[in-house]
Amino acid sequence: MKIERISDNQIRCVLTGEDLARRQLQLSELAYGTEKARALFRDLMQEAARQCGFDVENYPLMIEAIPLSGGSIVLIITKVENPEELDTRFSNFAPSVQNNMSGSETVETSPLDNLLSTLRTSDPASENESYQEKLKERREFMLTSRLYSFDAMKDVIEAAKATAGAFSGESSLYRSDETGKCYLLLKVDNLGALGQMQGVFAALTEYGHPEPVSPARRQFLIGHCTVVCTHNALETLVSL
Repeated sequence: MKIERISDNQIRCVLTGEDLARRQLQLSELAYGTEKARALFRDLMQEAARQCGFDVENYPLMIEAIPLSGGSIVLIITKVENPEELDTRFSNFAPSVQNNMSGSETVETSPLDNLLSTLRTSDPASENESYQEKLKERREFMLTSRLYSFDAMKDVIEAAKATAGAFSGESSLYRSDETGKCYLLLKVDNLGALGQMQGVFAALTEYGHPEPVSPARRQFLIGHCTVVCTHNALETLVSL
């Protein structure tokens, strides 16, 4: 079990086939809520609180379940502060988020119930070809993307110069007209390049703040912020 804190509101958890085997759990069994599956989720959240200080009490959660080859699974767990940023087509939410979005009462469910529902709908055997392709794209985006906020444009420029030539991938820059903050969205070329980008991510954190990232958050930025630079933002900022 590996837990990585992406931002104040988001963590990434990797459960390998060995993790499940030690608990005598199959991936398919995890999706149907046995007591062993519930115990695993409780342990996971306790470990996230212990390792990362990730406290989910009183927060609605968005849980992305991304099955991988070899019986492993990646869980991206986000504490939701702005329900309007959520993508309801692909995600399952805790009750308070559903209430805010629909305006009607829902049957109370736990974060685990939301996770189990996500796992069931992520079963490749139940997906048609079109949905499976969209889900594949979403999985890749969630694993290879990072989002950082900056208080001012000068901070983004300094961050770009600190990482000059080291980043390999796409970068876009957005500015909130309401708050004046800048948002730098990065997408690494592929999963294999992630390890080489850790120095870049660390440098960006010195100037900005890591933020939760998802396709829905990207669409929110496009729709609610000014697009400063669509492509190669880091390279463009270095020349300023």
